[in-house]
Amino acid sequence: MRIPYFRIICRKTYKNAVHSRVYCIFLIFASTFMKGKKDHKKMKTKKLSKLLLLFLCTINLIGCNNEETESAYHLELTVNSCKIILGGSESVKLTAHENTTLDITDGEVADAVYTWGGNTEASDIKITGKRDGETDIIVTDHETGETATIKVEVTKAPMPHLALKKGNRKNVFDRMDFYLTNDGSQSITMGLLSEVCDSIVWTVNGQKGSYRLYERESGEGVVKSHLVMEWGHCFIFPGDYETCLTAWKDNKVLYQDILSVTIINDKDFLGFNWKDVTNTSQAWTSYVDVIGSNPDLMTTYRFNVGVPSVEVAYFNVTSDKYLSQSYDVLYNYFCSFYSQPTYEDKKDKQKIFRLYKELFSEQKIYPNAYPCAIWVTDNANAVLLLDEDDSARYIVYAEPRR
Repeated sequence: MRIPYFRIICRKTYKNAVHSRVYCIFLIFASTFMKGKKDHKKMKTKKLSKLLLLFLCTINLIGCNNEETESAYHLELTVNSCKIILGGSESVKLTAHENTTLDITDGEVADAVYTWGGNTEASDIKITGKRDGETDIIVTDHETGETATIKVEVTKAPMPHLALKKGNRKNVFDRMDFYLTNDGSQSITMGLLSEVCDSIVWTVNGQKGSYRLYERESGEGVVKSHLVMEWGHCFIFPGDYETCLTAWKDNKVLYQDILSVTIINDKDFLGFNWKDVTNTSQAWTSYVDVIGSNPDLMTTYRFNVGVPSVEVAYFNVTSDKYLSQSYDVLYNYFCSFYSQPTYEDKKDKQKIFRLYKELFSEQKIYPNAYPCAIWVTDNANAVLLLDEDDSARYIVYAEPRR
C-alpha cells in the first residue's frame, strides 16, 4: 500500500518534466519496497543496503535539480554592437549575475560601467565615447563562466561650423553676420547638442570676452537651454582675426572650428565715405559687440550747407565718471586707430584754437567747443572736443580734409 503514497508525493513536488527521472526512481523504490515486504523473511542485510543506496541517489538527484533551478538564467545581451557619438553615451540592457566584469580592449576609445539590477533584465552597461574609433567590450559573468562581446564604434558628432553671410572681408564698423551650419543633412538642434556637449562659445583670438551660443543648465529639477544660430559683430580696428567656435564638455574642449576674417580701413573716416553723407541723421548708431571687447562707441552724421561731417561719442552714460571716461576712451581709441594726435592742447596750447579754425570749415557744428587733440589723416580731419553747450561731454568731430 506504499505505492500510491509515493506517487502522490512525486506529483505534488515534481510536476516539471525536467524531474521525471526522479519520479521513475521513486516508483522503482516503491516497487522494490513492496516486493521486499512480501519476501520479508528472505530479505536480509544485503537487500536493505541496496534500498538505502537507491534512496540516497534519489535525494542527490533532487538536490542537483534544485541547483539548476536557482541558476536558471544565463548571460544575455539585448544588442551586441552600438554606435556612439563622441562625448555621448548609450546603455545596453542585459541579463547577468552580480559578479560580472567588463574588459575594454581600447580604453582610449570608450569607457563602460556595469550596473547590476538584481535577478531581472534591469542590469545595464553604460558606454561613453571618449575618442573616435572602434573597440570591443568583453562581458564576463563569473557566476556561469559565460562571456559575450559588444562591438563599439565611436564617431565624431555632427558639430556645427562657423559661416559668414556676404564674405569674410569687411570695413571697420561694418556689421559681420555669422551663423552656424553643418556638413550633413542633420539639423542643428538643442536635443542633438545636449547629447554631446555642455556649452558652445564664440571668441575672437586676441580679444577679451566670449559669446555663449549654446548653454545647458540644470537646477531644481529643471533643465534650461538656449541656442543662437545667427549673430552679428562689428570690428572697430583693422586687421586679420581668427574667430573660434569651441564646444565644451565637463570643462574640457570637445571641438573647435576656426573662421578667419579680414577687417580693412578703406573708407574716408571709420565706416563712412564722404560722398555717401548727403543728409543729416536724426539718430545715433551703436555697433554690436557680442563679446564685449570694444568700447561702446556710437556715431551720427550731418550734411550742413554742403559740408558732410561725422561725430563719434562714448555711449556708457551710466557711469558716475562719464566725463573723464569718455575723454580716455575716445582719446585712446583714435590714438590706437591712427596714431598720436597731430596737434594736442598739451603741446600746442597757444595755437590749438587757430588750428581748429583753419582745419575745419565755417560750417562746423561746434564752433565754440574746446579742441583737445587733432588728427590729420589722408581723407579726414578729426578733433576731440570738450563741448559744454548743454552739458559737459567729450565728442570727436570729423570733416573731409581741406
